[in-house]
Amino acid sequence: MGYWIRMYRASLKIAVASMLQYRMEILIWAIWGFVAPLISLAVWNAAAIARGGTISNGVGATFKQADFASYFLVSMIFNHIMMSWDAFEFAYRVRDGNLSPRLLKPIHPIHGDASQNIAFKVTTSLMLLPIWIGMFLILKPTPPAHWYDLILAIPALMMGAVMRYVFQYCLAMVAFWTTRVEAINQLYNSLDGFLAGRFAPLALLPGWLGTIAFFLPFRYMGAFPVELALGRVPTNQILSGYGLQIIWVIAGLGLLRVMWANGIKQYSAVGA
Repeated sequence: MGYWIRMYRASLKIAVASMLQYRMEILIWAIWGFVAPLISLAVWNAAAIARGGTISNGVGATFKQADFASYFLVSMIFNHIMMSWDAFEFAYRVRDGNLSPRLLKPIHPIHGDASQNIAFKVTTSLMLLPIWIGMFLILKPTPPAHWYDLILAIPALMMGAVMRYVFQYCLAMVAFWTTRVEAINQLYNSLDGFLAGRFAPLALLPGWLGTIAFFLPFRYMGAFPVELALGRVPTNQILSGYGLQIIWVIAGLGLLRVMWANGIKQYSAVGA
């Protein structure tokens, strides 16, 4: 354990120092994360106004304009913490052979990538904090139902971040078999947008689609932490939600090990 703590401490120092050399660039990338949630918020606000200020799914879940503001603002922050981009970069390493020197290091490449991921989130979160606070003050969202809802959301947020990173890395390793993965990435991101509640609260999805989304991993690395933070998860579903997150984390780690063991045998250092 001491070895891994020292390794990650050193990797994070290097990653943060590298991030700070390109402050404006990473800030621009971070601000780009505002676009989708704000567009979704504008669309659902307009829909709520057209329906008299409230939208309901017909079975008890209702959203007013302030509710949409709270959902998408919290989603904006949580998505930033849970974001991952390895699926877009890994294929380039395979194509141009940049993966080869990483394989010569005594640690799995995923640890260096995870350090970069954590460093980006820590650095940009500090930059974006004043903007997030300003948006909450301007939009006046509905506060959480209880003060402890935010505490309950913390473990769900951490597990959601691990889930999303692991599944994105599994998706990235498809590049071992096909060096062009852009179409697969786009399909995955489209499913993630709908089934993780990034485009719309899952409570407002049609019945059959909402049922499917409840069991798929997308909800647990997207909407579930947000719903917990806002007090929109029934008490009797909180533990089962944590349990499904743990199951999906274990499944993702198992899939990652299998894909890496088999994928590395396919690697031929294209372009190296």
